[in-house]
Amino acid sequence: MLAPFPKALLPGAIAASLLFAPAASGKDVYKPFLDKAIPHHAAILDTLEKLEKSPEDAQLHNDLGCLVAWDGFWRDALRSFDEASDLDPKDSRPWFNAGLVQALRGEWGAARSRFRKAVKVDPGNWSAWWMLGFAEETLGHENAAVEAYSRSLRVDTSLFDPRVNPFAVATRLKSRVLLRTYERRRVDAALPFSNQVSDASRLASFFQARPVSPKGAAPAPAPAPARTGPVVTAVPSSTVLPDVVSEPAQTPSSRRRRAYPRGSDPAEPVELKPEPSRQEREPAAAEPKPEVGGAPRTPGPGGPGLGSGARRVPGPGGAPPVEPVPVPE
Repeated sequence: MLAPFPKALLPGAIAASLLFAPAASGKDVYKPFLDKAIPHHAAILDTLEKLEKSPEDAQLHNDLGCLVAWDGFWRDALRSFDEASDLDPKDSRPWFNAGLVQALRGEWGAARSRFRKAVKVDPGNWSAWWMLGFAEETLGHENAAVEAYSRSLRVDTSLFDPRVNPFAVATRLKSRVLLRTYERRRVDAALPFSNQVSDASRLASFFQARPVSPKGAAPAPAPAPARTGPVVTAVPSSTVLPDVVSEPAQTPSSRRRRAYPRGSDPAEPVELKPEPSRQEREPAAAEPKPEVGGAPRTPGPGGPGLGSGARRVPGPGGAPPVEPVPVPE
């Protein structure tokens, strides 16, 4: 018969039993702490309500596990991920999410097993390949880590950007992985731009985003061209444009007008002559005055002061000047 613990050792024995006891298998521990006023908890309650109607929906179980894990209830989260993977074995997301939960808890051995299962189910899950490499690196397996990292770079190198992947800060194998995969990534990046396609416009039409119309609905109208500048697609014909009738130039009228000056009797019209032309308004050039003790000096054809004995006579109506007329001495 075992002797009972002394009273002095009883509190320590209870604490040790609680510390080394297996984790409690209580289910849905988070439910009493839910508050509808919190948007995160409102999403959990909405997911639970949908699960009551569709308990076999693997996607709902996966989403519930993610929401619960954000609140720190990792046991309930792992339980939801396991249910999701059992309901849909071809979905790699529950395995990947469960690996993240165990990685955040420092359980890298269990996390590596989850990530391996995720890439086995879906070899195109590049995030799972990267996390598998990080788990291998954390466990000290650098060669296996480089191999998994290299698989994750099939698309791009964004998973090594800390702004995209917070775990990228802690890796020490980034340079080694980038150097190893450089040749392959260079060829993959150059192929779409170096190939000489015969009908580029036809192939380019498949990569343009088009709105998907529901079945039975009319096809969506073609999108309007981008307004990035004065793009001319066609030159309008001259027959489309309206004929522009040009107004004749207004000539000064020589017809007499009737006007009534201010303060006069309207019954007595006053005749007004047309406005004189510009040449008539200009005053005539004054004749040069004779100098004392000599004959008057007349401007020559080169301008005033040359004294050539001839002067220019302007033509009628503003015409160019005629030949110089000699002036008798």
